[in-house]
Amino acid sequence: MQGEKHIQIAIIGGGASGTLTAINLLRKLNREAKVYLIEKHEGALFRGAAYSSQLSYEPLNVHAGKMSAFAHLPDSFYQWIIDNRSTTINRESFVSRRWYGDYLTELYQKYKAQNKLVKAKTVIDTVTSVCRDEASGLYTIKFEGRDALTADYVVFATGNEPPQDIFTAEQISAMGTHYVSLPWFTDPLKGIKPTDNVLIVGTGLTMVDHVVSLYKQGHQGKVYCFSRNGYLPLPHNDTSNYTFDVSFDGKGAREVFFELRRAFRNAAAKGITWQSVIDGLRIRTARIWRNLPTAERKLFLRNFKNYWEIHRHRMPQASANVLEQMQNEGKLELHNGKYNKVEVNGDAVTFYYTDKATGEQCNFNTNLIINCTGPSGDYMQCSNGMMKDAIAKGWMKQDELKIGIETGIRGEIMMSNGIVLKNCYAVGPLRKASEWESTAMREIRTQADETAQYIADKVATIHDVLVDI
Repeated sequence: MQGEKHIQIAIIGGGASGTLTAINLLRKLNREAKVYLIEKHEGALFRGAAYSSQLSYEPLNVHAGKMSAFAHLPDSFYQWIIDNRSTTINRESFVSRRWYGDYLTELYQKYKAQNKLVKAKTVIDTVTSVCRDEASGLYTIKFEGRDALTADYVVFATGNEPPQDIFTAEQISAMGTHYVSLPWFTDPLKGIKPTDNVLIVGTGLTMVDHVVSLYKQGHQGKVYCFSRNGYLPLPHNDTSNYTFDVSFDGKGAREVFFELRRAFRNAAAKGITWQSVIDGLRIRTARIWRNLPTAERKLFLRNFKNYWEIHRHRMPQASANVLEQMQNEGKLELHNGKYNKVEVNGDAVTFYYTDKATGEQCNFNTNLIINCTGPSGDYMQCSNGMMKDAIAKGWMKQDELKIGIETGIRGEIMMSNGIVLKNCYAVGPLRKASEWESTAMREIRTQADETAQYIADKVATIHDVLVDI
């Protein structure tokens, strides 16, 4: 007798991580199945926060030639640009983030049309909880606004959680429209007066795009940027292949950074940029991180993380040029220290802080404050009810450092008792606790491809067993 099991796969999170997982499932599955791509923000479907920007200036911070969705097809994105957007772009160009969202959207539709055995469906709704029935092995996914669905496999690809606010709920309420808590998915600069002062809290890449967008639209008001340390992303430069000739096994966080500084000096003596050294370390980063004990990881986050971030996550040179010009013209000020309080005064907000260098009490007036402090990794403090529920029930375990959840070597979800949650995986930023490098396309595309292959192999095995019954 022949039998057939109807396989259902649910991907929770329809941004870049989830979309790439769905694309790879459509490439690899060779039997009848259903794939659900679930996203709570319709505007983020196939794009996520990173590729749905509405700013007037929002370039990728990686060269076009290095942004392929597939490791085995390195020119996929670049060729898509030439075919669909511009024939004047080269591989070293920094192109629009929205273009990349368009590219992922078209890839999904392409592979959905090609695979006649798999029915792919998008679901726009908020997942409230995920539960597993031990007897059947099936997962039940519950939503805010629609009936629950069941799945044999679940992939969590929820991306980055929104940044946490440094202000109290009472202060946020008092500031009203003068404060933007979540800059993703919208253009918070739209509609502001040309002479308004703007304060951006956080000095990472999101800040850079907002500041340069203000410059591009001819903004005349003062722009303030504030963070605890005041570090800016460093600019890209020409890179060449660099290979480390040392082993990092058994080395602690300090030793790794000493080796990195030594490599900078050795590379410079050969005319090789430090950017090449950072890129050369990237293939080893996950292994180094996994081998660090918790105490060494804490040391890294406390003493070295800020330096690593500005070297690793770089901005286009054109962006750096604009920031320098605005500073020289007195239109941009960078401040760092400890935030104290805000006071609302009519159409303005006074921001008070303690200067890090001098210890003096300082303040300035602004008309708009934008929170660009970067994503949160503490899931019990975020607004994602599904994640809170899963952790509270023990289906997931938040890591001790609160930068992600515990996962296995293949991205398997680890429960609070240390046992793998069967047929359940994480792709993308959720895996940062185990791999550190888990937010850029190079790592995400590998995770998506491998996770899809694991599932496709299991599905094929089930099929082979059943047809022999």
